[in-house]
Amino acid sequence: MKNSFFLVIPAQETKHGRLKEFEQKALEQWLFELPTANPGLATRLLHDFIVDFNSLSMPFQLRLDTLEQIRPKILIIEDYLRSRLIKAAFPKEDNDLKILQVLTEIEREFTIGYWVVLKELTHRQVGWFQGKNLALALQRCIKGLSSVVVSHYLMGLPIPDWVWIDLHSLYKLSIKIKKDTVKVPDATNLNTKTSSPEECYRQIILLSLSRPTGLMQKEIIQVYGFIENLFPFFNLSAEAVEGQQYQFAILTDEDKPPFVQVEMHTARDSATLYVNLIGLYRALEKKEKFVNLGQTRFASIHMKNQEEKPTLELLEYLEQRWLGLELQKEAVFIDRLDRYMSIGMASAHSLQGSSPSQDKFINKSENNQENLAQSESDRLLFCVFSKPGMLSVGNLISFRRADQPDSRRTLAIVNELIVAKQSGKISFGVSIITMNYHAVYYAMHNATEKEIPLKGLFYNAEGQLDDSSFLVVDSFMLKESDVVKMQIGQEIIYLILKNKKNVGLGYWQFECNRVATKAGQEQPKKGYDFI
Repeated sequence: MKNSFFLVIPAQETKHGRLKEFEQKALEQWLFELPTANPGLATRLLHDFIVDFNSLSMPFQLRLDTLEQIRPKILIIEDYLRSRLIKAAFPKEDNDLKILQVLTEIEREFTIGYWVVLKELTHRQVGWFQGKNLALALQRCIKGLSSVVVSHYLMGLPIPDWVWIDLHSLYKLSIKIKKDTVKVPDATNLNTKTSSPEECYRQIILLSLSRPTGLMQKEIIQVYGFIENLFPFFNLSAEAVEGQQYQFAILTDEDKPPFVQVEMHTARDSATLYVNLIGLYRALEKKEKFVNLGQTRFASIHMKNQEEKPTLELLEYLEQRWLGLELQKEAVFIDRLDRYMSIGMASAHSLQGSSPSQDKFINKSENNQENLAQSESDRLLFCVFSKPGMLSVGNLISFRRADQPDSRRTLAIVNELIVAKQSGKISFGVSIITMNYHAVYYAMHNATEKEIPLKGLFYNAEGQLDDSSFLVVDSFMLKESDVVKMQIGQEIIYLILKNKKNVGLGYWQFECNRVATKAGQEQPKKGYDFI
């Protein structure tokens, strides 16, 4: 690998007098005085430092030592900037795009520093000790480019040109110089691990095959970390994998991510690698070893710890992607007609219609605005939003065809989101809950007259028995075996809840069985009428 297309090394200036600035004690003092309480200033100072540092000529060992010394601070800044990017839904504000630009520029410049070391070491004969430096520089370059990929995935944006081909080339270089399996310390802010250049390459490959457009932002970081636990169960192969239904191919001489290849015997050249997931399929047969059974996928908006295990629902999503199954399985929008779409429970409820007797329960300040959703394909819609923070994977939406009345609505969950660069256009796919539902009010069966009923969405399962019905709510307080009274039209009915399921961000679905009377309610005793 003679040159990098993405990691372009700037012109090197020889200034021997400045090299003392990068000696260990001087650098320690500079890092100690870094204003970490002011992350904006700290980010600017580190950014300027690394850009200036890359423009200076110096011995490779001094450069490598300096990079390793500032790496913990770089990782802290990277974590902070990413946390800023995942605070709100899509479309993003202009300020978020500026943050992404600074973040990826820091990641690129920092990786260029290691690339300078790697390029120098690969042009000379190196001994055993310097061979360890070679493995370290390789691992850091692959890890750095992977960080650029992850940051763009977080924002739903395309990966910059030349990043993938540089990743492929670095992996091939690691094999050529026999450093692909050499493990080096990979300290993060949370713990200390070791990883090899080959493992880092496989990590970003498997993340790409996870279909990040179908993940919430916080899940992208979580899945990237979780893949480290799966290293023993999958590998790369020079040949197509026997017994694997779909092949996952990597064209290492092209600037492309891995992709699903349906035909196993399609002719490919020697530059093609395949991802062998047979061992991973076997391991995932015992999902309980890998999942956090105490959480559900959409229950918490913010992840407390990126090292925590994924939920069962998230692992099932990943397994389907790694099996090669399409996320958008059905052509939901085969008519290619425009739709009107609203977001959230409140609008799905009020737009479906309510009777005059229920008007007192409607919050008049609710935003019932519908957004025009046009056809992107027979499986995707797109909206052009004028305001930021409108849509996310996991959102509950309701929509209708443009030629139909408000009350002919379909209820769905957004399961994929694709961002058009620097515009308000958001393409999205959906998982249909039901094609027809009723806006209802419910309360606990023993609620008093003074308690205000809560909103819910009620529907009957298509193709099921008449008594198979479901209630979608936005209250996590309800639990299985609770009995609720529900007003649907002018009728009051009583339902017992079972099979609680977290279907979207802040939304739960219960299967319902109708009961004849208020369960467990005793008739109040009356006094003797003759006393």
